[in-house]
Amino acid sequence: MKSVYLTIDDSPSLQFKKKMEYLYSKNIPAVFFCIGNLMEQNFPVLVEAIHKGFYIANHSYTHPAFSTIDLKQAKYEIEKTDELIEKLYQTANVLRPAKWFRFPYGDKGDLKRGFVFNRFKKSDKNRKETIQSYLRDLGYEQPAFEGVTYNFMRKHHLFSDIDWSWSFDVAEWALQEKKPTMGLNSEEKIIDRLNQKRPKDCRGFLGFEKRWISSTSEELLLLHDHEKTSSFFPKIIDELQKLPVQFLDFTSFLKN
Repeated sequence: MKSVYLTIDDSPSLQFKKKMEYLYSKNIPAVFFCIGNLMEQNFPVLVEAIHKGFYIANHSYTHPAFSTIDLKQAKYEIEKTDELIEKLYQTANVLRPAKWFRFPYGDKGDLKRGFVFNRFKKSDKNRKETIQSYLRDLGYEQPAFEGVTYNFMRKHHLFSDIDWSWSFDVAEWALQEKKPTMGLNSEEKIIDRLNQKRPKDCRGFLGFEKRWISSTSEELLLLHDHEKTSSFFPKIIDELQKLPVQFLDFTSFLKN
């Protein structure tokens, strides 16, 4: 049985409530990495999500690729959404349990534009560390995730940074592209990929290490809360539940 942590990016869409309630009905825990300017439009439903036991985390204010913005804007993107999440938990009358952050597109602002496994992409380490310091100074953290044992995650230091990464992206977002990434141009191909032993990763080459369903590692699973793929969301959850997986809670990562 594979253990999975479910993380969902780009919330809250207009269909967020339906997705949140579907997960709740299935007793599946999740962290929602939320975009600040969308939060402002959907505060009440996020309060409801908190009351149902879900976690709200920071995914920037306007969802930019951090390699394309200056450091002043990067700091604003983080801080503005941090303030909104603080207000959200105060409105919910719930103590904010932790501060978690994920970069849009996995782009750490280091000029690699999210291609973290591509050794030919040069990075700006000073720029990256400056942005990491913004997160650190605000009290953000990433759990150790000791059960996620992939060499490709450790080799590229994805657990030594403050921001959250992921080990497997369902990649349903590809369905919205004119030229779908990795050829994922149908729901059937997305579902088929859930059963692959070494699914490709759009961030770069991962070598020949066993991955996803063929591995014994715990998994940081990535889904997205997009309007255009909302009708597909329940099917993905149902297909995941057909696999030998169990969804893990996040309580062990919370502050006392």
